[in-house]
Amino acid sequence: MSLSNSNHKPGDRVINPLNVSEINPIIFYSGKEDELMVELVGVKVGELIIKSLSTDVLLVKALKIADEDICLAWKQTEMGLRITLPELVTGEAERKKCRLIIRF
Repeated sequence: MSLSNSNHKPGDRVINPLNVSEINPIIFYSGKEDELMVELVGVKVGELIIKSLSTDVLLVKALKIADEDICLAWKQTEMGLRITLPELVTGEAERKKCRLIIRF
């Protein structure tokens, strides 16, 4: 019994039906006590997982988008910080940059 999927050939593009992205964002200290800034580039609608912000690293208390009043759904686990980016954040297709403020 073969474990490979005969429908896909090497080089075929695999589509992500769940709209989940794992990224390595630019994370820096904001200068304020207990606050980090996260610079996201090429933001898309859907779920975003930042592995480097797992509960093993720090406990997130609050998360928001800098200079915007949009409520974000998020959850932090030992696997990372999972954020749901609504279309309000990304617009119709893809937003070039987005800065998150994380309080811990």
